[in-house]
Amino acid sequence: MKKSATRIICFLVLLTVMFGCWNAIFKVKYGDGIYGVTKFYELEDNTVDVLILGSSHAFEDFNTGTLWDEYGMAGYVLGGSVQPMWNTYYYLKEALKTQSPKLIVLEGYCTTFFSEYIDDSRIIKNNYGLRWSGDKIESLKASVPKERWGEFFLEYVQYHTRYKELENGDFQPNQGNPLYEDWKGFGCNMVTTPLEVIDVRGITEPAEMYEKTEKYYRMIMELADEEGIPIIVIISPYAGITEWEQSIYIRASEIAQEYSVPFLNCNLINHDIGVDFVSDVADPGHLNYKGNQKFSKYIGVHLKSNYEIPDRRGDNKYKTWQDDADFIRQMIYDQELIETTNAGLIAEKLNNPNYWVFVSVDGTCNTSDEKIRGLLNTVGIYEENANGIWFLEQGTSLWTAFLDDDELYKRTAPHDFHLQRSYDEETGIYTNAVIIDNTQYKKVTNGVNILVYDTMTEKIADNIGVNADDNYNIVR
Repeated sequence: MKKSATRIICFLVLLTVMFGCWNAIFKVKYGDGIYGVTKFYELEDNTVDVLILGSSHAFEDFNTGTLWDEYGMAGYVLGGSVQPMWNTYYYLKEALKTQSPKLIVLEGYCTTFFSEYIDDSRIIKNNYGLRWSGDKIESLKASVPKERWGEFFLEYVQYHTRYKELENGDFQPNQGNPLYEDWKGFGCNMVTTPLEVIDVRGITEPAEMYEKTEKYYRMIMELADEEGIPIIVIISPYAGITEWEQSIYIRASEIAQEYSVPFLNCNLINHDIGVDFVSDVADPGHLNYKGNQKFSKYIGVHLKSNYEIPDRRGDNKYKTWQDDADFIRQMIYDQELIETTNAGLIAEKLNNPNYWVFVSVDGTCNTSDEKIRGLLNTVGIYEENANGIWFLEQGTSLWTAFLDDDELYKRTAPHDFHLQRSYDEETGIYTNAVIIDNTQYKKVTNGVNILVYDTMTEKIADNIGVNADDNYNIVR
């Protein structure tokens, strides 16, 4: 009898372990709603000073790196794609189980949501990151029509068929992406889309909020009040704002006043913030990397001026915030490199401590030419006959082949590098090859090819050609 019981217990333990491993691999890991919660659970208790809640208007516009770099704010963006107010409420409840923020920032775009439920994908993104608890159950009940509860409460029903979708990241910590190592919930949008903005400053009449949205909007402010935590509602600036949405924000502001909660609609002051809708937006709803830095600097000044938020810079307990800011800054630097079109400026930007630079001078390119020589000297190549391959770090040559045949194999955890210079006896010509993960990178056949690998982001930052046959124009 005892042996049978032991066997049953062992079987159940083994089954639980196997299901846990299966679930860890197959579960969905969206960065715009699930993984932000996953990483939030990894935080040390009571380290978040500024808790930012909301939809993608929150996690694409509030730059946690800028808030840290400029003001030492330990901020975290806990949001989800198209997140309705009921999910925001339960995110806040979940967050307060482990964190005691000095301030809650509610990005208020979700006050405009005007439906009882959202689409299936967003139901998943805004619920499946939460740990199982009574609050998660209530969040799901608020998110899903009762007749469909079975589809969403049994989560594996939604993702058990992901066999064909599985990627290497599903089997690795942090999805194999260094971005998520110290992530604080912010997603930096690098796209630039010039847009015109509607001036809504003349709209003065309120419009009624959807009943369910208003209910949970009020519940969020009431919960903050119960916990004794200051809260502010902020609407981040976006080009696609409509007059109706502005009317909703007027009503949202009136409701906030009932609770003595400050309300800041940045669509009315985007000129003060300095946001240019030609250069600073990614799409009608979100700021890009230039816009989110301007917006976050402005918001940082406002928050520091009106709330007691400590500067955590230099405190080793908050090292992950520094690491997160460093990573965001590096991603932005990579984007600035991609957008640089002057060869001299490109060469200067290559002097970055996180860059490996692979330079190959190909074809019959004349390395004595003034423009080519200036470019090569700037990156740290001074040999007169420089038709070859160089592997450089901050202007220092780590390996080179320009006189004879040679090759280099370099293996890192994420990538394999193969540099090869070889001689073709039939043609009497040397050829250069820069190969990463079995893919050769070459933009021009006659000129200078530059491949930039970022050791922090573990990605190719840029692939550039300087075409000697076309007036040394930049090719990307």
